[in-house]
Amino acid sequence: MKKYSVKRKSLFDHIKQITAVQSPNYWEEISDEDKKSWSNYMTHRFLSMKMEWIELVNELQKYNLQPKELYKLYINVLPKGKQWLKYIKRRSQMDYPNWLINIVANEEKVSKQEAYEMIDMYMQAGLNVLGAVGGYTAGNVE
Repeated sequence: MKKYSVKRKSLFDHIKQITAVQSPNYWEEISDEDKKSWSNYMTHRFLSMKMEWIELVNELQKYNLQPKELYKLYINVLPKGKQWLKYIKRRSQMDYPNWLINIVANEEKVSKQEAYEMIDMYMQAGLNVLGAVGGYTAGNVE
């Protein structure tokens, strides 16, 4: 007799629910094990791969929401439909000065690794990193 195991949900299953399915009861229907595979940080990161959503995702990641709240918020603001979210890998040659990483880490209250990844996303999107995270301009950076 074969044993069948239920496949645990991955980050990509959660992203599909946010974009294509948008079930309002999703969070109540999944198991505690499936809830453990949710990551607000990675959800924001993948959703920000769609250029049209970068500013929205950037705004929403500033709030410390519970996963259930974040899911409900996204399904209410994002259009329903399949989305191609091409993951942009880090460029291996790119190196940022420590002062920039420290400013982003302090302003966004994230680790230095997360700050580095945020800088990568801003740079690839063509955004002013300092302006995006802290309202800095060329005149007020020491």
